[in-house]
Amino acid sequence: MSLTGVLSFLDENRVKYRLTHFSPSSTEEEIEQEVSRLGLGLLEAVPLDIQGQGVVLAIIPSCLALNAFEFSKVLAPRTIRSLDPDEIRQRFSLSHASHVIPPLGGLFGLESYLSPLIEQHGTVGFFVDSKKTLVTLEAAEFCRTVRNTSSIPIPTRAKYRAYATPGRKANHHCILGVSLESPDFYTTKLVTITNWIRNHYSECVVMLGDGLHRITLQLDHNASEIEALEHSKWLARDFVYSQLSVFGLRELGYRFDFVFCSEIQKTPCYLNYFSDLNALYWENKEFRNSFRAFSSEFLRRKPRRQEHSDNHVEMSCRYLLEELAVICCLSQDSPSTFVYPGSLTILAEIAEGKHPRVPGCLQHLDYVELKLKRVVEKEHEE
Repeated sequence: MSLTGVLSFLDENRVKYRLTHFSPSSTEEEIEQEVSRLGLGLLEAVPLDIQGQGVVLAIIPSCLALNAFEFSKVLAPRTIRSLDPDEIRQRFSLSHASHVIPPLGGLFGLESYLSPLIEQHGTVGFFVDSKKTLVTLEAAEFCRTVRNTSSIPIPTRAKYRAYATPGRKANHHCILGVSLESPDFYTTKLVTITNWIRNHYSECVVMLGDGLHRITLQLDHNASEIEALEHSKWLARDFVYSQLSVFGLRELGYRFDFVFCSEIQKTPCYLNYFSDLNALYWENKEFRNSFRAFSSEFLRRKPRRQEHSDNHVEMSCRYLLEELAVICCLSQDSPSTFVYPGSLTILAEIAEGKHPRVPGCLQHLDYVELKLKRVVEKEHEE
């Protein structure tokens, strides 16, 4: 279905919408980063052939996958079948290269199965023709436009599964460290991370690394410290706003508490811990070497960072010192586990007791690394 056809349909139905054309030079990662700001509001249409009913559209958040196995059980004794690529192209008049189906059942004269998660969101969006063109509109406006909707709920599942390194301590409280602008915290993976935390900890503090991210921006964009900090603050608050529906995905009364590093870094508590850690860094060679080894790896992750620059290594080490000082403030009242979808060597070493001179709250800290693996449908059904 061409963009012209979709826009004509929206105009005929007097739908208020916004159209965004991404530059041809925009990479998939850049587009993914931008649309992740829609959270659960980025929609996807999944065409299904239901026995005795014909083709329908299941409309779900694109960060989730349709659970075909569970949906078949809901519709039993009727069975469902996913359309193959050739059937999809022919049925929806798609170009050979396009796999994007607008989630507009009325446009194709099809019944739609609408995920109830959509109505809980403020703004929704979907791609048209290709993943370079995005239509966004209010969720209420979208629901009004989608006709012939079924009241049968659509079972969905996360697209990733979490595998955790073994925990060393039986803590009930955890800290989720959020690295801003990292693909590990885009909506699709964040769904899996938050679900895993709900299943393993009774309480969770979400640590937004805005005050820390300023150093990353200085390294990557040569920004001034003031500019980098202000932009980082905006990124952190935008993240909370756009992903709030993910953190509240299940109505089970689970509460995620959000804290901003930039606010904690203004407190006497932080300043005292940072002073102690900074003194230990310069006094203890083994501790300092661990920092510098991790920092060198950190600098290699992007080519624009100068991995051999002593100044950049020191900036990276400062990032880690500041991060540890914030964690101290968050874990001083109760034993905590730091959860992160990536490898943080210095935290693993602290949890293993290799640095006994760190503040007492860090000695009681546990560290769990989450590894996320894409789930295939057959694996899920088994």
